[in-house]
Amino acid sequence: MVVSRPILMMALRHRAMATGLSGLAMVLVILMTGALYPSLGDTFGKLDLPEGVAELLGGADYGSLTGWMRSEIGAVYGPLVIAAAGITGISTLLAGEEESGILGLVLAHPVSRRALLLAKAAGVAISVVAIAMITWLGLLTGVAIAGGGIGAGELAALAIHLAMFGLACGALALAVAAGTGRRTIATGAAAGVAVLGYLINGFAPLVDGLAWTKYLSFFYYYANGDPLSNGINAGHLAVLAAAALVLTAAAVLLFSRRDLRA
Repeated sequence: MVVSRPILMMALRHRAMATGLSGLAMVLVILMTGALYPSLGDTFGKLDLPEGVAELLGGADYGSLTGWMRSEIGAVYGPLVIAAAGITGISTLLAGEEESGILGLVLAHPVSRRALLLAKAAGVAISVVAIAMITWLGLLTGVAIAGGGIGAGELAALAIHLAMFGLACGALALAVAAGTGRRTIATGAAAGVAVLGYLINGFAPLVDGLAWTKYLSFFYYYANGDPLSNGINAGHLAVLAAAALVLTAAAVLLFSRRDLRA
């Protein structure tokens, strides 16, 4: 069996509360953002932000509901929550359990390392996708509260891009956790790469000779197709999916070859 079903179910139970709370937090922020737009949209729409800051905020087009949601949810809060769910989820379930000695006890049973690792990865992946689905429902409601103007398809596109971004970030944490067995290293390294990618995507195009570095950032493939305006960007999603698969394969290889702590 490629994935251990009992370990997968245990991973889902362990992530259930975090998944629910993350989804609830997303919905509450989206509803608040939608409710504030009718009274604050015109005021913020007159802001003239520096180019680098505007790029970090998804263009900072506060004068339209699409720009408002893109800047408040799509550019900042959404990727922050979804990346945190993927990174901390896998770091806790894999490296955290190894540090506590639980992993060694589980592997004493007839389960392969590959089946264990993939089951935990699948549990976190399901959690990330669930948060993205809850986010889509929250966006539908938030846009309705704000008066409408963004189609369900575009909102679904943002949610799908969010999910793939979270899966790629989680896969990076999975590879580091599998290679080191250290929760803090896995969390810090993956979070650092995600934040660096966010900054590179915003500022690198402003520096001659560094614009190409944006293509190394997960955030570029998540946001630069502008799913709220243009819908799904299949090419960008394919890059994120490929990155997640390659990092997961690397995690399997690293985990199978490394001596685990008792």
